[in-house]
Amino acid sequence: MSQSRLCPVCRKTLLSQYSQEAVCSACLRGSTTLAWDFDALTRALVAHDLAAFATMVRKSTNLSQLEFANLVGWAQSTVARVERGERDTLYDVRELVRFADAVGLPRTALLPLFAEETNDMDLTRRELAGLVASGVLAGLLWNIPARVDAEQISLLRESIDRLYRQDQRVGGSVLIRTALLQISRVRALLDNAEFSESIGRQLLSVAGELCVCAGWLAYDSDDQQLARQLYGEAHLYATHADDPVLMVHVASNSALQAVRIAREEPGRAREALRFVASAEGAARRWATPRVHALLALREAYAQSMLKDELAYRSAITRAWRELERGPHADDPPWVRFVDAAELTGQEGMAAVHLGQGGRAVQRLAEVVAEPQLGQRNRTYFRARLAVAHLSSGDETEAFTQATKALSTGVRSHRILRELTPLRQLAERSRDKQVEQFRISYDTVGAA
Repeated sequence: MSQSRLCPVCRKTLLSQYSQEAVCSACLRGSTTLAWDFDALTRALVAHDLAAFATMVRKSTNLSQLEFANLVGWAQSTVARVERGERDTLYDVRELVRFADAVGLPRTALLPLFAEETNDMDLTRRELAGLVASGVLAGLLWNIPARVDAEQISLLRESIDRLYRQDQRVGGSVLIRTALLQISRVRALLDNAEFSESIGRQLLSVAGELCVCAGWLAYDSDDQQLARQLYGEAHLYATHADDPVLMVHVASNSALQAVRIAREEPGRAREALRFVASAEGAARRWATPRVHALLALREAYAQSMLKDELAYRSAITRAWRELERGPHADDPPWVRFVDAAELTGQEGMAAVHLGQGGRAVQRLAEVVAEPQLGQRNRTYFRARLAVAHLSSGDETEAFTQATKALSTGVRSHRILRELTPLRQLAERSRDKQVEQFRISYDTVGAA
């Protein structure tokens, strides 16, 4: 009997485990079917009103300004200013072409921009309608080229990098929908487009990296079932592409998730160790010191969950030793976060599991004060610091740190879950500071 789960976009439709899509058919149609107003769009292009053009393009994708900003590589404020006509970004032809490529819009759809205001209006409107009718302009996120080349592989990699950069600013809960729609598009590329054997292997690897990225966003959204499914799909792509780097990335993230689940199901900590062992096997011939540091860090955290202090100390010492060997030209981009601050934060969290409350507070306070830390990472470690203060009996400082964690604008269900013990405690308090925390928690949770 098949197991079902809710569509992560609309949260209404049940998806069968046999479904090949990341989202339900209704959400998929919503991402691929555009209600184009050809007259309005053509008038905007002919009149060089690129503010109106950008607005119609975004609304046709049914994306928020933040989601659209992530798609095209802008800040949300840039999208807002372009749409209000306060910024001339798209009047630079290079940026306009890059914009079209980023959203999957054929460059030929920009032809009305070069039409004469009066004589060519009807012609360009008909040409644009013909592009849609012929399936060339089937949808901004769903424009599937007949053939995949190296340039499209590069664009896909850039889209993954944008997701990771935006994740540090706003958290996974905001970005997961965009990532899932991109996965559906890449699946369509694999199923329908033509490509050489070399490009095909690269496309499989990119599909796997996109699944790992979406899996991380689902993990940060605290949708562990979806994260596990995406990591499983990524492992399949890594196997088909024979990509050992991707295999290690998948196993490392799977180990992290297993440790997270082990907080409710302690046996999963041993599953994390099995993922680490698998990653070490795939990494043996190529991995850089920083990759080995990451795997040692995953092992150390799992051992702390198992309360094996001796094994923990051995693994964390190995992680520091590998990190001290410095960066390497062959470091994959997904180990860039492995630095002294990350190891310090992980030591603080492990100290909680090992019953070392004072050390936990000390190490987590150190990492929160690190000026180069990304916004989401700082917010997460601050939430863990709040819980460490609570475990040490300092409720006042716990609520102070928790309130700060909720004020950053980062939207992460994982962070809310970390702060659940304080929210439960706040229910019985009438203190003004605690009341402020309770309001902030409930506001973020509702958002």
